[in-house]
Amino acid sequence: MFKKLFHSIGIGSAQVDAKIDTEDFKPGETVEGVLDIEGGNSEQRIDQVYVTVATNYTSEIGDNEDDNVRHVLGRFKLTDEFVIQEGEKKSIPFSFQLPVRTPATLGKTRVWLETGMDIKKALDPRDKDHIHVDPHPLVDAFLDAADSFGLELKEVECEFTPLSFGLRKEFPIVQEFEFKPEEGKYKRKLDELEALFFVYESEVVAVIEVDRKMRNEDHPLAEIFDLDESNVVLRYGFDDVDDLPEKLEALIEKNL
Repeated sequence: MFKKLFHSIGIGSAQVDAKIDTEDFKPGETVEGVLDIEGGNSEQRIDQVYVTVATNYTSEIGDNEDDNVRHVLGRFKLTDEFVIQEGEKKSIPFSFQLPVRTPATLGKTRVWLETGMDIKKALDPRDKDHIHVDPHPLVDAFLDAADSFGLELKEVECEFTPLSFGLRKEFPIVQEFEFKPEEGKYKRKLDELEALFFVYESEVVAVIEVDRKMRNEDHPLAEIFDLDESNVVLRYGFDDVDDLPEKLEALIEKNL
């Protein structure tokens, strides 16, 4: 009697552990590994084994800020239904594609895999593993272009996509990169540059905010009303990477 009751609430149930070949990825790459599954104290039917790719973002409500809000990037089925016997051990290979919009694990941003099993009338066993994700190649090209002008990356975080962009349904969250001019031609002209990246399969749409340094002749209320800022959109693909430094320079110069 008690064994059956414990089984129904997940005590002594099967356990799952996902082992991946590497912990370093780029968005869109294939994740490969092996599921190690061990049976519990009785035979169990597993409806499926799945993996959820998740990240964190910053949410601001009033004066409160929480940078550990969980956001699901995708969920992938790894197995069909199967039965595992008491104490039985199984190793099942798996693979899935990391979402192309997976943010880079820079600054406050973290990405992890949550592996779990659907078991009827039982607590679903779960396994959580953090991974390292490099910037999307097109975002990385922008970072290189910014670095060539002495713009140093200072802060990175994910946040809600502004409602004014009209993209929140497609992009619930977006990753923001903040740069400061530490050297070069923009050290005395630019206060900071911020960029939001909306990543597609073969192109990126970057919304860039150019924050100029205040000049003596500027109106004293300019900074209060954000008159020292300009917002522009830069759309580019893989064929534009070689010309990206020139495009970024022209954009900055036009908005100084």
